Amino acid sequence: MHRSIAAGLAGLGLALAAPAAAQEETTPRVAMTIGERISAAFAAELETLGAMECADDDIACLSAELLERYRVDQWARGEVMGGAFCADYSGALAQDCFGQAMGATAFKVDMPNTARLKQVIALHGWPKPPLFSEAAQNAAWYLAQHAMALDGDGNLDWDVALAESVLPQVKEAAEAGQLTPWHYAAMFDRIARARGKPQRYATQIGCAEGKADFGEVEDIDRVTEFRAEIGMKAFAPDAYDAYCVRASGSEQG
Repeated sequence: MHRSIAAGLAGLGLALAAPAAAQEETTPRVAMTIGERISAAFAAELETLGAMECADDDIACLSAELLERYRVDQWARGEVMGGAFCADYSGALAQDCFGQAMGATAFKVDMPNTARLKQVIALHGWPKPPLFSEAAQNAAWYLAQHAMALDGDGNLDWDVALAESVLPQVKEAAEAGQLTPWHYAAMFDRIARARGKPQRYATQIGCAEGKADFGEVEDIDRVTEFRAEIGMKAFAPDAYDAYCVRASGSEQG
């Protein structure tokens, strides 16, 4: 489990991911205040989902539900990464707040979304046209790409098994123009990295000191060739570097 998630879950009252000893090390009142603010924000956003009760054969309703779950997925990530929850804190408190916001995203959004996506797949297979809309399929891809599950040791991690099970359908959808080549490449690469293998299309990056870090790549000199094989645009490392500069706030002027 990501350290920032584990550190922050105690403040949200999620003992599953943080032992009692870890909770005792936090300042109860501060943790409660941060946790209350974050929980209230998520509760308001999740209210519409709580009111949705789709019959198993109501495809229109299930499609709308997938789209709503995708909306909340994007809202949570935008708020967390944009610092909306933690703007009033600095130093250790800001780190604690970020951990709690990440934990709330994992437990309140990603895990329920994962469970529901699996139910939809069990009922109707991978959501795709003509039964589901292309927009619903796109939403399902994001839910799978952000799917979270507890492993055998009780640790929270990406549900790579789910992604592996739907990757062939994602590839077919990309070849049919229902999803983009990037959808397939990003899921392929994330699975590879999760399984300890090099990525092929260089879609998964980290940022260090304003530079893109692709980790281990199958053949960095052939990335553009690999991308061309699936109809993806050429590899442009400088563009990723520019993104990392913006993300780090080191861009001047």
